[in-house]
Amino acid sequence: MDREHSYGDLDLTALADLCVNVARSVSTDFKQSDTAHKLQVEWIRLSLDGAAKAEAKDSLKKRMVEFLSGVPRWMASGV
Repeated sequence: MDREHSYGDLDLTALADLCVNVARSVSTDFKQSDTAHKLQVEWIRLSLDGAAKAEAKDSLKKRMVEFLSGVPRWMASGV
């Protein structure tokens, strides 16, 4: 099973948690950490916005899945 498919089965909350793990990992470079942090902040904003459009959530999920598919699984797991 490829990673993109397995990450695609997760909801936004779980994907945001994985992004936090990447952002906090001492093994990430600045670009990875920054991207993970920005995705997580965007998730927070969308989750607080009761009127957030489904398209915005779908777009964020797609970008999170694409990002997480490009980092080692152990990094996203918080190990």
